[in-house]
Amino acid sequence: MGKILLEGIEVMVRIGLLEEELYAPQDLLVSLEIENDFSKIAKTDEVEDGIDYRDVVDHVRKFSQAYDGKTLERYAALLAEDIKRHFDAKRICLSVDKPRYVKKLGLRQIRVEVER
Repeated sequence: MGKILLEGIEVMVRIGLLEEELYAPQDLLVSLEIENDFSKIAKTDEVEDGIDYRDVVDHVRKFSQAYDGKTLERYAALLAEDIKRHFDAKRICLSVDKPRYVKKLGLRQIRVEVER
């Protein structure tokens, strides 16, 4: 087994509870830890025998562009399930940071994490 770590994938998502959030997409940062079997790619050194992280990044951005919802929790859960299924990963840990309201709320970070 091995892990692919992708930190801070920048995406634009239509998400939120406030009226202003429903009209325009906002910046989110998605980070992933994808656990999978590396034995085949370790032997062949061919990217098609593993998970290509460029494809994962593209997939996250396409999913995010199409998403329209209210909560980070739902977005994170659906995205984690989608990535796990699409890439046949053994386990996914996913976090989503929402920097837009950090200063307004006097916080250092707003983050939701899920594991599938």
